[in-house]
Amino acid sequence: MKSIVLFLVLFVGCGQNKHESQFDTSRQDAQQIEKEIADFHSVLKKAYNHEGVNTDSLIDAYFDPETYYVTYWGTSEPIDTTKKRIRSAIPHVTDYDNQFESLRVKTYGDGAYAFFILRQNYKVDGKPLDEYLPTTFVFERRGDRWLIVHAQRTSDYETMQQLIAMAPAQSGNKTTDSKR
Repeated sequence: MKSIVLFLVLFVGCGQNKHESQFDTSRQDAQQIEKEIADFHSVLKKAYNHEGVNTDSLIDAYFDPETYYVTYWGTSEPIDTTKKRIRSAIPHVTDYDNQFESLRVKTYGDGAYAFFILRQNYKVDGKPLDEYLPTTFVFERRGDRWLIVHAQRTSDYETMQQLIAMAPAQSGNKTTDSKR
């Protein structure tokens, strides 16, 4: 009877060590992903503040080239389109800042996801914009790095209202032109 109890203690103990080891690895992976998210947004901040960052290289360092980004205005675009959009936006952006909150990372072997709220505050052609962007990144382990293979953002009502207010009022001009 003592040998059965000893066997069970050893068996359960070995199982716990294996579980603890997996937890440690998962936690290390999650911390690495958290750091990559922080690093990416730190460099993005420098780019939007005109500190000479090559944004194409920035995107290439963190995103798989086949990544699709589901935008918060409801479209899906290849990451190359995102690169072009960022390049064209930079000259219009000033006083850029970003923070992220409620960061949650979950790893599954060589796959992972991260959810966080991205807050971006900046001016576009002098007009202030404060964005609240729930964001999800899906990651895949590539060697010793984690690359984003899918990105998706949503937005709140207030952010969308700000964007609508900033849009040029061109519909009235089209009606006037068509009456001529």
